Amino acid sequence: MIQRQQTIWWFLIGVFAVLMLFFDWMTLFVTDGNNYTISSSGILKDGATVIDGTMLTVYLIVEAVFNFAIIFLYKKRILQSRLTIISIVLSLGTYGLVALYRYMFISEAVTDTNFNWPLVLPLISTILGIMAYRHVLMDEAKVRSLDRLR
Repeated sequence: MIQRQQTIWWFLIGVFAVLMLFFDWMTLFVTDGNNYTISSSGILKDGATVIDGTMLTVYLIVEAVFNFAIIFLYKKRILQSRLTIISIVLSLGTYGLVALYRYMFISEAVTDTNFNWPLVLPLISTILGIMAYRHVLMDEAKVRSLDRLR
C-alpha cells in the first residue's frame, strides 16, 4: 500500500523542505543602507555571514527526513497519523524559526522587508500535511469497515 495518495503529500512536503535549503527567504533593508538576507545558511549582510544558520539547516533536513520516513510506515496507520500531526507542527515551526532570526538577531531599524517565494512552502506543506492526515484516517476507516465485514 505504498502507492497511496498520502505518500505523494509526504514526498512533496519533504521536497519542499529540501527546496528551502537552496533559496533566500527574505531580504531586510535597514536604515544605514545595508541589506540583510535570511536563508537556511543564516543571516547574511551584503554577502558576508553575520549569524550562522546551522540550526535552520538542521531543522529543514530533519523535517525532510522525517516526512520521507513516514512514507515507509505504511503498515502502521495510527502511527502515521500521529507523525503527520508532528510533521504539520514542524512545517509551521519553520515560520517560528524565521521570525526568531528576523526579530532576535537584527538590532538595527528595518525600513523595508522583501519576502521571497520560499516562505510560502511551509504553508503549502501544512496544507499537504492536513490532506495526508485525512487520507490516513480514511484508510484506517476503510480497513476497520472491511474487518467488520469478515
